[in-house]
Amino acid sequence: AEVWHVKGLDASIQQPGRTGMGFTKYPKIPLSTKDMPDLPAGAEWIVTEKLHGANFSVACDADGKVEFAKRSGPLPLEEDFYSFRSQRLDRRLQEPARRVRALAVRCGLAASGDIVCVFGELVGGHYPHPDVNPVPGLQPVQRGVWYSPDLRFIGFDLAVTPHHQPPRYTDFDAAASCCEAAGFLFAAVLARGTLPHCLESPIRFSSRLPARLGLPSLEDDNLAEGVVVRTAREGLPLRTLLKRKIDEFGETRYSSPNWAAAKSGGARAASGPHDLLRYEAMARVTESRFEAVESKTGRLDAADKVACRKVLEDLKEDVRLALVEDGVALSEAALAEALSQELCDELDRACRGLIGSVVGRRARQERSARGV
Repeated sequence: AEVWHVKGLDASIQQPGRTGMGFTKYPKIPLSTKDMPDLPAGAEWIVTEKLHGANFSVACDADGKVEFAKRSGPLPLEEDFYSFRSQRLDRRLQEPARRVRALAVRCGLAASGDIVCVFGELVGGHYPHPDVNPVPGLQPVQRGVWYSPDLRFIGFDLAVTPHHQPPRYTDFDAAASCCEAAGFLFAAVLARGTLPHCLESPIRFSSRLPARLGLPSLEDDNLAEGVVVRTAREGLPLRTLLKRKIDEFGETRYSSPNWAAAKSGGARAASGPHDLLRYEAMARVTESRFEAVESKTGRLDAADKVACRKVLEDLKEDVRLALVEDGVALSEAALAEALSQELCDELDRACRGLIGSVVGRRARQERSARGV
């Protein structure tokens, strides 16, 4: 388990994109980080379920204008991200967005001219239970954990952005109270206490969200993706977050039983650093990683060649970044020097093959569901 610290609005970490609404990209939580400062003594920590969906946000400005965004940027009116507009979720979230801003101002969390944004996860779209009717034509945001037959937005952070300034995040309990009073569903606390206590919290459990929504249990375990461990207070110099995922949702998969020996200089070590880099790179070309990349832009349409090319490039870039973040390469510059053209070509083929396999399987499943 590793802790991640976010420095305010460090562009190298958060890569914020700006619009008239002051959109800020919610940062990806990596699995590891270097040079961690000392953790604050006596801080209270909390554990919440990590939902398996697509990052989504709802922002409201001082004029009552509401804007929606995915991780990569604001959603224009013509973009039906995971069917959220055609399912009228945008209309259902308009008033809660205005109420949460009004409550934040009233409670002193925001000034009268600030933009207030609820960050969260877009989930649902399928719930395989015989007593639950499906929503016609709706596809799940993600597969592997089932939450609801319809689309749901679950908040997990409340950010306040003054004019031309970086956002500041609200303490978790204040954010939860404000959002729930406004009509948003918000992440539920599973455990609370010291960091050691929270790290002992199990990460393998059935998702709690269906029961919160009043849905019957499924026959299988319907395992949660994992948990998020975070400090309850936001008044610290750095945001401190930790994510822990079960193996089934890991974005790195090693396939060879000889890998442990290779890492320690054993069986495969004689094959050299190039082969080890290749093995590490191929281990990161996984369906979980593809789904995480895809969720930033929306469900991939195989007929849209431009979108397919973008997802391919995004997936390869995510693999390269993971090699640096996981310490396989010391830096992006060092990785670029180490990657041969042969290995780049192999990475391209592996990513193409993975995307084709996943998209093809989805098409077969959809045809089967339609009885074709």
